[in-house]
Amino acid sequence: MLEGCVMTEKAVEETFAALFALTDLRQIFRETKPTYQFSNEQKRRIKQIVERLRQSLEIIEKELIK
Repeated sequence: MLEGCVMTEKAVEETFAALFALTDLRQIFRETKPTYQFSNEQKRRIKQIVERLRQSLEIIEKELIK
């Protein structure tokens, strides 16, 4: 599907940004296990993280399809 695609510097940077965001999400999961009941602050943070991931994935996709 992506044969012949070259990763741009921007795509690589966004990949790292997405990985860091996933690490932040993982930390919230660690803090709340085993029930995974989130406080309002954690829910707010999760929403921010997911939005950041979406942005990164959009950029990665656009950079790879150029």
